[in-house]
Order: sequence, then structure tokens, then C-alpha cells
Amino acid sequence: MARVRFQTLSSFGRAPARSGQVPPVPTSPMPEGGGNRGAVRSWVRGALFDNVPLKFLSLVLAVTVFLLVNTDEEREISVRVDVAYEYPADKVLVSEPLEEVRISIKGPWRRLKQFDERQLQRITLDLRNAPTGDLPLTPNLIEDLPPGLSVTSISPRNVRVAFDNVATKVVEVVPSTVGRPEYGFIATEIKPVPASVQVRGGSRVLAALRSISTVAVSLDGKADTFEAPVELDVPEGVTVDPPQRVDLRVRIGEELVIRSLPGIAVEVRATDPALPLYTSNPALVDVTLTGALLAVERAKAGLHLVVVAGPAELKAREAPVKIEGLPPGVGVRLSPERVRLVLPSNR
Repeated sequence: MARVRFQTLSSFGRAPARSGQVPPVPTSPMPEGGGNRGAVRSWVRGALFDNVPLKFLSLVLAVTVFLLVNTDEEREISVRVDVAYEYPADKVLVSEPLEEVRISIKGPWRRLKQFDERQLQRITLDLRNAPTGDLPLTPNLIEDLPPGLSVTSISPRNVRVAFDNVATKVVEVVPSTVGRPEYGFIATEIKPVPASVQVRGGSRVLAALRSISTVAVSLDGKADTFEAPVELDVPEGVTVDPPQRVDLRVRIGEELVIRSLPGIAVEVRATDPALPLYTSNPALVDVTLTGALLAVERAKAGLHLVVVAGPAELKAREAPVKIEGLPPGVGVRLSPERVRLVLPSNR
């Protein structure tokens, strides 16, 4: 008795299992001319549209495998990592320190895309027992790399280390300012408090250090005395020890000036209109003013020289020159201080 095969294929288009003898393929005479073209069209139609679900599933699987293979391939990226130091207690680093290094990280692309360089902690270089020379930088300094990633290189590969013995020294604080006060005012005193500080650093650096300047403080537009905290412009490799606050006291005062006014005309003023008309000899007097700038400028604008001619014999005589319109606080010097009053007939 012949065994019966059961149909086990799903609806994705596989042909049912054949049992028994294969039926003969019917043959029919091919029409001349279009027979071949008809067969080609039938084959193309079958290749495109027969078993469409199965072909679609195959395409999806192929794309998935392609993406998995390509996204998991090994790649490499470069990131930056900050560098910190641990120094020996009795020495200071005088060589140029590294602020950051660049490292190359290798791993699957999917993991690299999720990696953020901010996840990495800074590298700490322990120099407490390091000798002078080149200190190698190795991948094992990176300890917090995510799983699946590895460090392939660090640039630079080493850092130069040079030390000097620690020393302390007391140096003068030199004030620094920029700009100028309001017109008519000047800084009469600029004083740092404290006037000196103790600094710490390498013995060779401190041997050449005499003073430390403050960061420049602006005087622009100032008209009153003021006090302000100020930073110190400390050289590289030097620290203020112990750290302390420094204030800058600036005293603002009026600017004192001396102004010469040559050839000011003298007015002769008679106390009695009936007196004859006197003239001054010389007719011009040199004036020198001293005092605050603003007050002197006001005096220049309203200055007036007068000689008073009072009752006296009708003859030439000397009289003092008086100044009118002089504001308080302004000093004056005349040359000459007295002039000769001359009658018109005595010229």
C-alpha cells in the first residue's frame, strides 16, 4: 500500500508535496512569433508577484542582518580628558603642566554613539614620588570607560616633569589703575591694604620676584574717595600663602593748578566823578592764579582788575591793584602789584 504525504506548508506559497507519479506536462503547439515573448512575460510576472509574502519576509530579514552587521562593526573616536596633579609637599612643578589629553577609544559603533566624553573623570597624575624627567601616559589611567570600549592611544604619550624646592617670601604689593577721575579731580593717594603679602613658590622663581601688582582698577569718572577689593596679578607658579583679601584705597581730591594770565587790563575807577580821568601805568598787569582747577577756571571767567583813584593832589601817584570776582580758595599773585596813576596832562 502506498504511503500518503500530508501537506505541511503554510499559505506563504510553497507548493504541496507531491505523491505518486508526476503528471505529464501538457504540450500544445507554440504559436509562431509571440510564443517566446509570452513565455518571458509569464516568467517575469511569476518572479515578481508569485509568493509575495515570502519574498517580503526575506527582504526584511536581509535588511535587518545588514543593519546589525554594519552597526556593530568596530570604530574609533577621539575625545578630550582633563588632567589634574598631585604634587609632593616640599616641591613645586616648574615645567609646563598639561591641562588635557586626547585619547582614542575603540568599540562597537552602537556603543560609541551612546558614549559622552563628559562621563570620563579627569586623569590624576600622582607626582609625589615622580623623578624629574618624562612621565609616560598609558591607557590604564582611564579607569571609568563603559563596558565594551577600550582606549587605544593617548596623546601626548608622556609629560615632562621638573621640580624646584618650595620657598616663601614677603613681597610688596604695587597698586595698578587705569583711566582718570572726573575732570577737575585727581587720585591723590593709592594705597593697597595690606601693603605686602607672603608668597609661596619655587626658590628660583621667588629669588627674582620683588613685588606683585594688583589687577588694574578703573578710576574713570571718580570724584570721591573709595575702597575696593582687588585681585593680585600673581605670576605663574606662585601663590599667596596664606590666601588673603587685598583692598585698594584710592583718595580722590580736587586737582590743584597754577595758571598764568599775562596782560590783564587794569580799570581805573574814580571815587568822585568830578576828579580828572587818571590812567594806569602800566595799563596791563600779569596775574598768576593757584588753587583747585575748577575754581581757577571760574576765576578766569570773572576776573577784573581795578585801581581806585580817590581824592588827592592832582598829580601822579601810585595805587594798589585790586581784584574783583575772585572765588574763595584761589590764590593770586600780581606783577606789578601797584601801578602809577597818571593825569592826562602828565603823559
